[in-house]
Order: sequence, then C-alpha cells, then structure tokens
Amino acid sequence: MAWRFDKCVINGEIDNTVRGRVTGKLWLLGREEPMILDLVGDAWPDLAGCRLTFVNTNPVPQPQYDEGLSMRQTGSVGDITASMKLKKLLVPEEEWMKAMEEKRFHEVPWVLSNSLYLEWFSDRNGRVVIQTTDYKLEVSERQWEADADDQAAQQAINDENMRAYMEDLGRALGGQEDGQEERKEGEDRD
Repeated sequence: MAWRFDKCVINGEIDNTVRGRVTGKLWLLGREEPMILDLVGDAWPDLAGCRLTFVNTNPVPQPQYDEGLSMRQTGSVGDITASMKLKKLLVPEEEWMKAMEEKRFHEVPWVLSNSLYLEWFSDRNGRVVIQTTDYKLEVSERQWEADADDQAAQQAINDENMRAYMEDLGRALGGQEDGQEERKEGEDRD
C-alpha cells in the first residue's frame, strides 16, 4: 500500500547531482506550496548525477490525497529512474476497464514504453510511488556517474528498505503496534 498521486502532479524536479542525496520539489493541484523532498540515497544509473525536470500536461485532482500527505518528505530513496519499462495502453480508460470486466483485456492494444518511476520511503507517509508514461521529461548533464559497485550498493539499500517497509506493513495489518514485539538489543528485525 503506497501513496500514488501521479495524476495530481503539475510539475516537478528531482536532483541527484550530489552523490548520496536526492532533493526535489513537486507541485500538486490544490496546493499553494510545493512538496519538498530531502532523501538519502541515489537514483538508478540513468538519473544518477543528474537533475530531472518534468511536466504533467494533463493533471487531474486526486482528492484522496488532500489529507495526510506530508508536504515535507524525508527518508530514503527507493527506485528512481526514467527507464523502467511499462505497458502503455493505447485506448481510453473506459475502454480498457470494459475489456477487463468482459475478460478480454488481452485484446487491448498497448506499447512498451519507458516510464518515470519515483519511489521513496518517507519517514511520515511510508512508501511513496509516482509511476507514469505521461509526463514530459528533461534530464540535465551528468555531474557524476554511478558505476556497477554504486548501483549494487544502492540496490541492496533499496531491497532492505522494501523489506523493512513490508515487515512494518505486515505488523500494522496484523494489528501489532510498534514496540509490541520484543527484541534483544542489537537483534535484527528478521
């Protein structure tokens, strides 16, 4: 269960020009001030060392995010990339929804497209994901380059963040409150 508010984003910027840090701003419909991002970690190699700016040419309200979504996001980077492959449907939403209801989704035309995928683990909101093929993107010149070791280290951190998030989510869904589980000093969450 992640916060997914990609439709109400008007525009934004993600900056990973400083190694080990991702900052940014997201302007959302209905909000006067931008959401501020201050995250630890690095983007995937396609965006590592770069500043990404993006525009949503057709933002729509998502009122379910009017409350509870912190406008100051701190935490850890998850997967941040502009090269994740995603099926982009070539028909209006109503048409593919009808096809799903009629169990003929395989008939809906699509193309494989690069998507913007911004994921982070927020100290306040948990997992946040923005995934879309609809934004216009612009990437700056690279200030530094991630090598294979950098990528492997960041992937290990991302995997651990996801594991911890899923564990916390499982505990919350199971009715177990934070601190209820006893742990010995220095013991892992496993």
